[in-house]
Order: sequence, then C-alpha cells, then structure tokens
Amino acid sequence: MSAADSGIDAVIFDWGGVITVDPEPVARRALEAAGVRVEDLRRQRDELPEDEEDLPFARLERGEITLSSYLEIVAVVLPGSEVLWDPESSHFLFPKLTVRPEVLDLIADLQSRGFKTGLLTNNVAETWPLLLETTPVEELFDVSVNSAFVGMRKPEHRIFHHTLERLGVTAGRAVLLDDVDVNITAARAVGMHTVRVRRPGSAIDALEGILAR
Repeated sequence: MSAADSGIDAVIFDWGGVITVDPEPVARRALEAAGVRVEDLRRQRDELPEDEEDLPFARLERGEITLSSYLEIVAVVLPGSEVLWDPESSHFLFPKLTVRPEVLDLIADLQSRGFKTGLLTNNVAETWPLLLETTPVEELFDVSVNSAFVGMRKPEHRIFHHTLERLGVTAGRAVLLDDVDVNITAARAVGMHTVRVRRPGSAIDALEGILAR
C-alpha cells in the first residue's frame, strides 16, 4: 500500500522500545549488574510525589535541567538509578539499547512508498549524539522531535500537535507507534491512529492493516 492509496499520510515512531529493543529488561539487567535492588528503587519511586510531570526525569526530558543536575538529584532521591544515565558508568543504558534493523528497514520502505516519516521521542539533550550514532535520523525521518529540545514531552498533547504541524499532516491521517500505554492513550485523544508496540512483527502487521484501510 502506497501513500497515494492510503488514508494515512505520515507514520511517526518512538525511539526507545520501538526502534530499539525494550529498555525495561535492559535497564533491569544493568541495575542488577551494578548491585542495585530494583525492588528498592520501585518502592522509593512510589514514595515520590504523584505528579509525574514534576519528577526529575520528566524535567530532564523537557530540557528543564541538565543531565549532570539530574544525576545529582537522583543520587539522593533514587540512589542507584543514576548509573543508568551516567555516561561515565559501565552500566549506562544508551549503549545497551540495540536498534532493531527490521524497524529501520520498515521506515525506509515507508519512505519509498511515499509516506512521511517522523521520530517523536522523550529523550535527553546530552545523549542525542549517541542516538544519532545508531539511528540514521536525517536519512530516515522527514521530521525528528526530541522532547528535550522542544520543552515538552509525551504524553502532553501539545507535543503531538507540534509534531503533526511540522509534518504538515492532520491527526486523523497519522499513525504513532509507541510502547508506552499513556502515550498511546494521549495520541488517540488528539485523533491519531496508534499501534502499541510489544513485538516488532505484530506491530508491523498492525501498521500495515491501518495503512490498508
């Protein structure tokens, strides 16, 4: 199905967990290797304020604080978790997030079929160069949106509107592939089609089903 024959103009991809392998088990293994008890971190996380948008990681992803400031904060409020985000640590998460070649092939194929492609990622300014080393962003995407560069993050509705505006498409003619339920819910709320990614093969099949409608 080409873009000319589809009711969809653009396909938008998350990075971690969609273009890459699922970060959660990778992070767990890294923490365990660092001698950090994941259960203790979860308990401490549950004791933090309930407003997700005010948490240190949300502020980091919106570019409101630097990575070095974030590391100082979480070393106090979530001790042990800082090893995942410290580029000087052997347990630093980013190099461990292997890119899925079949998803990169899918994006290139969508481009060849006339679809616009977008990258929409909650990310960190300081780690962006590392992402570019593994993902040919300029080649694969018409538009790339890093939350830390635009001061907003998923699941805020405004970041979806921002991405759609940059792509020049309406919500009803765009599909988001994401691995986080709250992001899927938010994208649907603004009128986008969505694919909740668990396994790449199933996600690709689901996407093709949407494109063929």
